[in-house]
Amino acid sequence: MSSIIENLALLSAGKTSTRALVEQAKAAAQAHAALNALAWVDWALAEETAALMDEQRAANSSGTQARLGPLHGIPITIKDLYHVRGTPLHAGTRAVLPDLGMDEAVAVSRLREAGALILAKTNMHEIALGATGENPWTGDVLNPFDHAHQAGGSSSGAGAATAVGIGLAGLGSDTGGSVRIPAAFCGLAGFKPSFAAIPLGGALHLSWTCDHAGPLAKTTADCSLLYEVMSQRSAAHGAVGRAPSFAVPGDWLAPRLGDDVSDAFHRQLVSLRGQGAVVTEVKLKAVLDRAWACYSGIVRPEAAWIHRAALAQGGEGFSESVLAPMKLGEQMSALQYLDAMQEREAVRRDLHACLADFDALILPTTAVAPPRRGQTTVAVAGGSLPVRDAVLGQTAAFSMVGLPTLTIPFARSGPLPLGLQIVGRPQADALVLALGRWLEAQGVRLPD
Repeated sequence: MSSIIENLALLSAGKTSTRALVEQAKAAAQAHAALNALAWVDWALAEETAALMDEQRAANSSGTQARLGPLHGIPITIKDLYHVRGTPLHAGTRAVLPDLGMDEAVAVSRLREAGALILAKTNMHEIALGATGENPWTGDVLNPFDHAHQAGGSSSGAGAATAVGIGLAGLGSDTGGSVRIPAAFCGLAGFKPSFAAIPLGGALHLSWTCDHAGPLAKTTADCSLLYEVMSQRSAAHGAVGRAPSFAVPGDWLAPRLGDDVSDAFHRQLVSLRGQGAVVTEVKLKAVLDRAWACYSGIVRPEAAWIHRAALAQGGEGFSESVLAPMKLGEQMSALQYLDAMQEREAVRRDLHACLADFDALILPTTAVAPPRRGQTTVAVAGGSLPVRDAVLGQTAAFSMVGLPTLTIPFARSGPLPLGLQIVGRPQADALVLALGRWLEAQGVRLPD
């Protein structure tokens, strides 16, 4: 799969067309239909739109058309919790959803205004409350590297589709890891920007104090371009003018990692030190344990409030695996919720204090390689962990406190990809993206 940046150059040089990109996406969708990545697509509309975009590019070349947008002609998929004009929205559930108040999400409109071709909507973990991509209503999204394994969630379809070339990127959302986990499991870059950097108007919230919008794409550079379009902020000022300094939460990671992930991560740290990076172990176990302990106490009651009308009618249309945690959220007292919110502020202060001395934290995106579908526990250095803890537990703290975080592929466990997570200081989105590009330039990428 070639990148957005590469295809923009080909489009500009007349060496490909948007129609050709749509034809490639359609062929990929047909060849990889078993992945179950798509929730909705209208190929005839996509082909018609592509032809119009090619005409606009030709007119622009002849000087009779206004300047084209930075994504003109690039096919992009959208997770099925964003309103897209003229398409259904189901969010992977059969329950009645709350009114989102607009016919197209702000992030989608910004992509469209930048010239992107909105290609399709992608399947997801039901209402974004889960990290596996397994869904009894729509069917599981399968891992493109091994169909027996999870694609990650909740932006599972975005990850699987982008990995096989159904569009050149996907718009996902991330409450506790839902961009980064499927990106890692599907061998992609995935960027969760700072809290509220990309507007979520017209998207279905899961937890309004933790939710983020973010892209999944082939490279950090692609993620950076998509971030700039959707946030309307520049990332150009991010630069790594020297070898970066990374903090590694070694005391927290030691008992959590599977052997394959641990070995690959430590080899990567040796390589980075050899390339001049400063890599320092820090003690964050107490902080990250506290973050995980209070995460559900925030997300579950907020999810229950968002879906309160459906829950008041008995929760019909929600699967049991989604209904049960929301019922727990309903049962929490206001004081318990406020306790969790206060604990989050303490975690935020401690993480900010740690990051003040470094360019970023660096750690595996997930503690284990993609688990098998249906798997509930995994073996790690300290014994075993529930899949939820081993996967979501690696990412949730950083969305919960709104820090910019990027994942890039860096190794394999057999055929399955592993992700490397870069966590930046508050509002340091541009630096995190620059660090991702620096790491890729040093050869940090998925091995062939």
